[in-house]
Amino acid sequence: MKKIITNNLNTLIASFLLILLGVIYFKFDKISNSDFLGIIAAIATIYFGILKYRIENDKVFKELFESFNKKYDEDLNDLFNEIRRGNKTELTEKEKNQVIDYFNLCAEEYLWFLKGRIPKKVWEAWKSGIHANLQLKEIKNIYLEEIQKKETSKSYYGLVEELNINLN
Repeated sequence: MKKIITNNLNTLIASFLLILLGVIYFKFDKISNSDFLGIIAAIATIYFGILKYRIENDKVFKELFESFNKKYDEDLNDLFNEIRRGNKTELTEKEKNQVIDYFNLCAEEYLWFLKGRIPKKVWEAWKSGIHANLQLKEIKNIYLEEIQKKETSKSYYGLVEELNINLN
């Protein structure tokens, strides 16, 4: 029930306002016809504006979500799975750069979360994945090198503080 109310709050508020307006108009005769129609138009405009905003926000999220997952799947998933299986203990320079690119991807995801474009549940899932990847020794070592440099650490938009990981 709570989820239904939360997901339809705008519709419920608009409906309540229209019913209230109708009661005031028909029962108490306190509003002129032109004011009545103007208020209905204002409520409808605000309602549809909010709906449009939500639809656009969902489109932006979908594009971000697909983009981030594509980058991870194309560039990093295989490498991380090899490391996880123990098939890769020594990373090449290219692979080390891929890991640094992963940290930048994570920082970008976090930035969009801060901007309200990534839902909290999605960010928490991604954050959990980051924590799991940082348990891999090879990834952890590169992460520690990255965050020890103050200027590099700051370039991650606050991700280092958000992760709050004690990897020592």
